[in-house]
Amino acid sequence: MSVSLVGAGAAPGVAVGPPFLVAPVANAVIDTGPAGPPEAEKSRLHEALAQAAEELYALAERVREAAGDEAEIFEAHAAFAEDPELEARADALIDAGQSAIAATMAAFAAFRALLAASTSEYLAARAADLDDVCARVTAILAGVTRGFVLPDQPSVLVARELTPSQTAEIPRDRIAAIVTETGSPTSHAAILARTLGIPAVVGAANLLQLAAGAKLMAVDGRTGEVHLDPDAAVLAVMTERQASESARFAELADARLLPGRTADGVAVELVANVASRDDLAGAVAAGAEGAGLVRTELLFQDRRTEPTVAEQAAYYGEVLNAFAGRRVVFRTLDIGADKPIPFVSRAAEPNPALGVRGIRLSLRYPKLFENQLRALVQAYGASGGAGPMRMGIMFPLVSRVEEVVAARAEVARVAADEGVDVAGLEIGVMIEVPSAALAAERLAPLVDFFSIGTNDLLQYLFAADRLEAEVADLADICEPVVMDLVARVVAAATANGAWVGVCGETASDPAVGAAFVGLGVRELSMVAGAIGEVKDLLSRHGLATLVAAAEAARSAPSAAAARAALAAALGS
Repeated sequence: MSVSLVGAGAAPGVAVGPPFLVAPVANAVIDTGPAGPPEAEKSRLHEALAQAAEELYALAERVREAAGDEAEIFEAHAAFAEDPELEARADALIDAGQSAIAATMAAFAAFRALLAASTSEYLAARAADLDDVCARVTAILAGVTRGFVLPDQPSVLVARELTPSQTAEIPRDRIAAIVTETGSPTSHAAILARTLGIPAVVGAANLLQLAAGAKLMAVDGRTGEVHLDPDAAVLAVMTERQASESARFAELADARLLPGRTADGVAVELVANVASRDDLAGAVAAGAEGAGLVRTELLFQDRRTEPTVAEQAAYYGEVLNAFAGRRVVFRTLDIGADKPIPFVSRAAEPNPALGVRGIRLSLRYPKLFENQLRALVQAYGASGGAGPMRMGIMFPLVSRVEEVVAARAEVARVAADEGVDVAGLEIGVMIEVPSAALAAERLAPLVDFFSIGTNDLLQYLFAADRLEAEVADLADICEPVVMDLVARVVAAATANGAWVGVCGETASDPAVGAAFVGLGVRELSMVAGAIGEVKDLLSRHGLATLVAAAEAARSAPSAAAARAALAAALGS
């Protein structure tokens, strides 16, 4: 009997194949208590952490051959295993009488809780990465082989949640598609799937129960459709889509090198979200016209001391050089109690999502903020300033006008101290807190641009965690009230000569991106793999069509109706 599910499309493509259940990686580890005195247990722990790091660095090298920059995923995993703070926490638990296995699980769980509480979907999705590393370390401690049974033919991998290492360790020619019951499109497993060209769907509720006994699955990673034992009619449709996707992939390889613009020539900068230097080459190759969100906090994490001004300036200069002649926007530190770094002492907060993070933390730690701004100003000056380089600095989690005034004053003070003319440096704020969106008219005269961070904005607007399946559908960018809010932000910016970009995951959806352009947005920042799709859709429609599509979505009675209106107007 045919059964259909709908999850979230995480990697485009269509595949048909038999299902293959992938078991959780840690299911065979049993804690039998301490194997010896505390010193012996700590020695076992240290050896296991070192072995795990070695294995992960080796896996990174293998992945580099197939997926290039995504090797950094496993280098980051190795850094988790080498984290001295995590090791110290586990050591203390062993001294208190726990076994190495129990201490490892508890130490990783503490770190995981901080990440899972993050309002940043990107960082919250890293919680699954910690699970992956923890499972590797505990398996080593328990003497359990991590190897798992592999499918003997191209199959649809079915799992509650697939870890990055499982995705990487299963041979690519055995994976037709990936479907998980939980997870996020920003998880590292999903990112790997997109890079490797594997169709993927996440968040398919009741998947494991319904997939039991199924003989065949058809998956559309673009629409999120999953069909179990599809009948002949469904199978024919999916097979036709599969052929269309293959043809489209070839078309987009050419489209990615074209400038972003509408059919009637209105320029739209299609730029990349950058997390580290390893993202640069892939973004340029994908046709990115710059970087709309450079996440600077990842330069500060996984280290015990603050990076020096010189270190920071060198990295910022490297990013600028990668996009020579294009605009690069650096987000200042977006850290807080939910994203701890050892050299910033932070008290625990009952709700880090609503605590001291982003610009709030920067203004409370002025030396940390000053050093970052000094490095950014130095990089700007070294790049030629307003000459061949275009650079922006934006402040995260702004909620009040006073924060912008204080942050701009600090930029001016540091620039004067450095002797750098920053007249051409663009200053902006992220619109990700409802109060900032509602105060757009008062913020706009103070900035050169707004960048709408839809990930956080949606969660704050709807009080719904996008990683929580029970409420994830509430936070929909196509809700007319959200479109109205975006239009209000754009109107405020336009009236004050500022431009507006979008740097949340929703910019990667071609139809939604087109609607943003119809609302007046002129920069869309996204994962590199989505740039070709968005460029292609924009190139097929004039601005008037996009404006009409956006207005139809704003006038719709619901998010579902708004999406239908966009599809009808754009043919997507």
